[in-house]
Amino acid sequence: MLRYIAFLLLILTAFPALAANDADARYHDLLAKAKAGEPVDWQALRFAYADSSDFDLFGTESASVRKTMYEALKTEDFAAALAQANLILDQNYVDVDARFVSHMANSKLGNAEEAKKQYAIMIGILRSIHTGDGRTPETALTVIAVSEEYSYLRAIGLHRTHQALISVGGHSYDVLDVADRSGQDQKLYFLIDRVLAAEAASIAAKR
Repeated sequence: MLRYIAFLLLILTAFPALAANDADARYHDLLAKAKAGEPVDWQALRFAYADSSDFDLFGTESASVRKTMYEALKTEDFAAALAQANLILDQNYVDVDARFVSHMANSKLGNAEEAKKQYAIMIGILRSIHTGDGRTPETALTVIAVSEEYSYLRAIGLHRTHQALISVGGHSYDVLDVADRSGQDQKLYFLIDRVLAAEAASIAAKR
């Protein structure tokens, strides 16, 4: 009986690690297929990345590289910008900003086919965020990190003027007041249940 209890405790203790291993295996399987050029469910890949141990929720691992990437882009050093974008994509294959910079840099460097590929991937990722029109909580956009909200806005030419956190029907949303290039205002709702859960798990892991 004591041996059975000890075995049961061992299984229960190991379960979180087993779950993490399963999440990592799923993510790396989907990632390998995407890199091989197979048809991609970009939402599934994004969600799998967010569930994996590779997930950089706050973007800290790529912060310095991202800064260098934009500095290179600003000075029109497209080769350097591309190199930095690739470093980010090595860590986060579904990073919208790095895909955009890769598309632009490849275009400027005369790599038309690669630029076209990067643009198609970027659009696929953006469409996977677009789970609704974003005009109401019921039709909210779905993100895995707050940074995706800003990437989405940049990609479609909107500027954030105000942000609030609300709860509706047991779900949490970021509500962004945004303006387009003509100054027309609107609200966009982003479902952030996954983001808050990941933040809570990150805090718990540090205790």
